[in-house]
Amino acid sequence: MSLIKKFIDMYNLNEILIKDIQEKILIKHYRKGEYILEAHKGSNSIYFIVQGTVEVSCILDNGNQVCLNVLKPLEIFGDIEYINKEEVLFDVIAKSDVVVILLPFQIANEYLINNINFWKFLALEGNKKLLNTNRAIFYKSTLKAKDIFSKYIEDNGGEITFKSLDELSSRLNISYRNLTRIIAQYVKSNTIEKNRNSIRLLKGGRK
Repeated sequence: MSLIKKFIDMYNLNEILIKDIQEKILIKHYRKGEYILEAHKGSNSIYFIVQGTVEVSCILDNGNQVCLNVLKPLEIFGDIEYINKEEVLFDVIAKSDVVVILLPFQIANEYLINNINFWKFLALEGNKKLLNTNRAIFYKSTLKAKDIFSKYIEDNGGEITFKSLDELSSRLNISYRNLTRIIAQYVKSNTIEKNRNSIRLLKGGRK
C-alpha cells in the first residue's frame, strides 16, 4: 500500500481524493520551522495536513508577527487561494515535522470540479478554520498576556522554539518586559523549563 493510500484510508478521504487522482497527488515532508507558504506569494495546491502541526501567522503594520491559528490533522490550507484565485494571505510555518498531501489546483479543476463531496469538505473545513481563526483573534484581544502565553504553549504540544525572546514577544504580541516577567514566574513555580531557544511545559507543573 502506498503512503498516500494509507493516509487516504486513515482519514476516510476516498470520496474526496478519488481513485482517479490518487496517482496524481503528492506527499511532501516539511521540517520543524520550515516555511510551507509565504504571505503575498502564489500557491498552486491545497494542503491536507496528515501528520504534525502548522502555524498560520501574519506580520502587523508595526512589524510584529502574530500567530492566528494552529492547524492539525486533518485540517487544510490553500483552499481559500484555490477558491478565490488569490495570492497567499498569511505565512504558514511547520511547528513540528509535518507531512501533507498536496492536491494541485489543476488536478482539482480537472477531476473534482463536479464532486459534491469535495466541495462539501472544503466548505466545512473552511468554515471551521474561519471560526478558529476568529476565536484566536478574539482571545488575543481579550485574554491577559499570561493566558495568551499559556495557551500558545498548550496549542503547540507543550513545547515552543524561538530565535530570541524579542522574536517570541513579537509573535505573541506581548511586550518583551511582560513576557520575561511571565516566563520568570512560570520557571519559579516549576510550570515550565526554559532553555536558550526553547520552552517546555513540565508535567505536573503548577499554573
